[in-house]
Amino acid sequence: MTAASGTAEFDAIAPGYDRSRGGTARAAGFADQLAPLLDPAHPVLDVGVGTGVVAAELTARGHRVCGVDLSPGMLALARTRLGQRVAVADAGRLPIRTASVTQAVSTWLLHTGVDRRAVFGEVARVLRPGGLYLVIPAGGMRPTDDIGRIVNELEDRLDPEGTRQDGPQALAPAAEARGLVYEGTAGERPKTFEVSPQDMARSLSGGLFTGAWPVRGDEVRVVDEARARLLALPDPAVPRVRHLADFVMVFTRTA
Repeated sequence: MTAASGTAEFDAIAPGYDRSRGGTARAAGFADQLAPLLDPAHPVLDVGVGTGVVAAELTARGHRVCGVDLSPGMLALARTRLGQRVAVADAGRLPIRTASVTQAVSTWLLHTGVDRRAVFGEVARVLRPGGLYLVIPAGGMRPTDDIGRIVNELEDRLDPEGTRQDGPQALAPAAEARGLVYEGTAGERPKTFEVSPQDMARSLSGGLFTGAWPVRGDEVRVVDEARARLLALPDPAVPRVRHLADFVMVFTRTA
């Protein structure tokens, strides 16, 4: 994914982005996970701030947050929440002085097709020695129920190099190669929700991750095959209770 194409994709889905991902209620949950790990005495850099919904919740909890994002459409919404404390910038080329940041966060960024090596390298550059980088992954734990098995196989076929996998196994080596030590996870928050195979098949028609991962060309056929398999599951209109967990990955800047 190029920066230009990625920006256009997120500009297009910006108006409905928060609504499709749990809105302020889910953002408040993410802020509750992040806030205890952050020092309110120091500003927080939100890398990939998006619509600013999580940053606004951190602000409400006493943190000073500024953010960067590559999508002007997303930032237009972020400015309604954070004012001028946001800027258009590539997460892989941060317009920030070296060793000037104490703590940074990213929520649902590293699964979007960005160059994670560049992002980790830039975060390591701007963090002070011992600085903290907190990451909430979008798909860190992959469900293995009947829906999950089909969708996981679909993701693997579309992304054989695993560039959109954002769990510890994928991210820890990339981070450590750029000077960020993976310290483990914190603030795990189990969740359950219901979705039917029929609903999942319908959502895939707009691209994976609710449009954040569009499909083109031959990929459409692969997605259509997965949709057909979902609809062929027993009782495809019956919702499945799915079990996941949101958690924070903790990285620190080496000396």
